[in-house]
Amino acid sequence: MTSAQPRATPAPDSRESLVFGIYDRLRDHDHCAVDVVLVPTMADGEPDWAKADPANVEALPADEWPEDERVASRAAVLVDHVDGCWTDSSFVIRLNGDTPELIQIHGREEDRPVAEQIIARDIGAEPPVSVASKLQESLAKLTEKFAREREAANDNTPPAGAVLEVVDPADLADKPVPPRQWYVEGMIPARNVTLLSGDGGTGKSLLALQFAVAGALGIGTLGLNPAHGRTLVLAAEEELDELHRRLSDICHAHGTGMAGLRNMMRVIPAAGRDVELVRADPRSKAVHPTKVMEALIDQIVTFQPSMVVLDTSADLFGGDEINRSQVRQFVSMLRGIALKLDVAVLLLSHPSVAGMQTGTGLSGSTAWNNSVRSRLYLTADKDDEDARLLKGMKSNYGRKGDELKLRWQDGAFVLDDGKPTAAAGLLNRRADEKFRELLSAINRTGQRVAPTKGVNYAPSIMAMRPDTDGQDKKALEGAMHRLLAGGLIKVVLDGPRSKQRQRLIVTAEDFGPDRESEQEAA
Repeated sequence: MTSAQPRATPAPDSRESLVFGIYDRLRDHDHCAVDVVLVPTMADGEPDWAKADPANVEALPADEWPEDERVASRAAVLVDHVDGCWTDSSFVIRLNGDTPELIQIHGREEDRPVAEQIIARDIGAEPPVSVASKLQESLAKLTEKFAREREAANDNTPPAGAVLEVVDPADLADKPVPPRQWYVEGMIPARNVTLLSGDGGTGKSLLALQFAVAGALGIGTLGLNPAHGRTLVLAAEEELDELHRRLSDICHAHGTGMAGLRNMMRVIPAAGRDVELVRADPRSKAVHPTKVMEALIDQIVTFQPSMVVLDTSADLFGGDEINRSQVRQFVSMLRGIALKLDVAVLLLSHPSVAGMQTGTGLSGSTAWNNSVRSRLYLTADKDDEDARLLKGMKSNYGRKGDELKLRWQDGAFVLDDGKPTAAAGLLNRRADEKFRELLSAINRTGQRVAPTKGVNYAPSIMAMRPDTDGQDKKALEGAMHRLLAGGLIKVVLDGPRSKQRQRLIVTAEDFGPDRESEQEAA
């Protein structure tokens, strides 16, 4: 049996060397995600560059350069997630002879010149010198210090099991039990990761921002008391102007100004920017932290917040959301940050269609739910556009199923105790007055309206009139029910006894049956 011979080292000017050389340069500079792929073929076996869509390319067989020259002619460098470009913009670099050409295969055309400049610069530049961040330098010094202490305490080589911390529970018997630490008691545990999900438009970003403001100011909100401390918000979907408006509304709702947030809160507006914290390696499929993650950690180390809001996972997680392993790796990284840097992490996410239909609020893989220690779900009321329900879907340290009824009011959330707010009460009074006015006018014309749905349904008839002063059918329905309950309007029977029908009237205008009705009844 003949053993397999090692592959010969390719010539420096060979197609293989050039393709992998481009790949190595781009990977080293880390301004984009890269992979070596094979593009589709035409009927004659030639590369079909026109169909080189991200969904149509395939990986190299066994991650090795093809020995078949016709297959090797299809090899190209796939480039996406380029700094400054939209994440769905993708390109391939093909070799025409020994000349590289950039072909855009997906995304916005205006991203091409940006990508071309970055790619051309990185291919022509020397690989960057790796410089440790301040955090990495500090951790290296700490590791060295611990190593020296271990050597001084024991000159012998420690057993392999020493890498695990083993505790005898009996040693804890005489020690006080440490209290559970919370950022928001019962909802957001300290030094852990909490997932807050909600459909777009429900206000989960606003709610998270409200928790962050309350914590920074040391005040209560929604009947809860977030831990007083600094807060950091990475808002991947918002620009600064929108954050400014929301922060102003939240502070106003709590009777304070934004100046009180000085040195207590930091926001990072990142709308339209690539701020993925991790990316999946196209070969190993494992996720790795990006430079954005390193920058975020540096911010946490420097600012020392009590809570970090990450909004949202769709923008920050550069892996496959239905890949259990990648999801668990990402959440584990966040939990490591929470534990080592003593910070609560609130990660926001969008539920999948199935998650909304089932009411679970889950998104993609169940690993999102299984990996976090607490999960909250914010939903809207289909019949009341300002009402929200915040429900605890999972709590490893508390009671599952706790609910908070909330209401959006003037740019912030308030507790919904079932009683109308001052503003809502004013609107209700206006609707009630208009309903009585319209009902009186309708009855003077001899037209009949009723409280039951049908052709004579009072709110429908009224809503079609030109003199409603902006009161729509929904507002008029609410007014009718309130007025009936209060006895200010009532239902009377109209017509002969053999064919009586309901009529809605203003109670104060009930003068008894008219002559015509009496004659018909006789």
